[in-house]
Amino acid sequence: MQVQILQVDTADRQRIEWIHLNDASNQELGYVLRQENLHVSFPSVSQRAAFDRYPDFYYVRFYAFPAMGHPNQVRAVAVHVVVRAKTILTWSGPETQEMLQQLREKLDGHKGLIHSVHGLCYAVLDQIVEDTFWIFDRLNDRLAQVEHEVFQKSIPANIQQRIFRLKREILGLRHILTSERDVSYQLVRFWDGVAVKADGSSGRAPWSFELYDHVIRLFDSADTYRELVNSALDIYLSSVSNRLNEIVKKLTIVTVLFVPASLVAALYGMNFDFLPGQHHPFGFYFVISGVAIISLSLVWIFRSRRWL
Repeated sequence: MQVQILQVDTADRQRIEWIHLNDASNQELGYVLRQENLHVSFPSVSQRAAFDRYPDFYYVRFYAFPAMGHPNQVRAVAVHVVVRAKTILTWSGPETQEMLQQLREKLDGHKGLIHSVHGLCYAVLDQIVEDTFWIFDRLNDRLAQVEHEVFQKSIPANIQQRIFRLKREILGLRHILTSERDVSYQLVRFWDGVAVKADGSSGRAPWSFELYDHVIRLFDSADTYRELVNSALDIYLSSVSNRLNEIVKKLTIVTVLFVPASLVAALYGMNFDFLPGQHHPFGFYFVISGVAIISLSLVWIFRSRRWL
């Protein structure tokens, strides 16, 4: 476990302490929470954001989506935040270390940017939300590649699996953003109604609705990409259906072209004593010529009707 502490000076010369526990095990985390007299109940495995109020503090859980090295590999990592009167305690996995380090450097280089402990909580959550927008750039590139391959003559064999993988990823992202939308709205009401006024300020905090607006933008983007993936799936199924119809049409035309030859072969295969041209020296060539003329006539008819 790595403990990182940052002293943040507010605009009114008050000092706020930000303690971050990086990659803490459950035993280490439990020990720190007991030492800080924080009795927080949070699930070890969850895919929903949360906001809980306690007598002396409140607890917020949001989800970050750091890149895992592979361009198409995205995993939700929970970031836990406990806000007290003059202290904010956060903990998460090592995947979010770079993202939170950028925020710490920003706060350390701009004194007076934070006005209260709730503003610091907003800064952490907003950094998480802002760092989520990159996912939609990757989704846009992957979706554009899928749409491009769908219209190719030779569709890749795994295109359907890729479309369904995209759909599952977007639905999972939307599921998390739905809970974050609800939590951000609860935070807006809490900050404006109780927490902000407890700091002595009056009126609405200027940043109170920004977090909610950013989450709404992400949620709307997830809905948009879900519709785009469904459209790509419909285009793929339509393309497969059209290709199948083309194949069936060509096979049907080939079958029709061989119908005259099959009919003549069936007639001349009957066991009768006399058939027209049976004993003629050029009877075979007459029959073959007649079959060829009929087949060529059918080809001309199909071309004139643009069936070929």
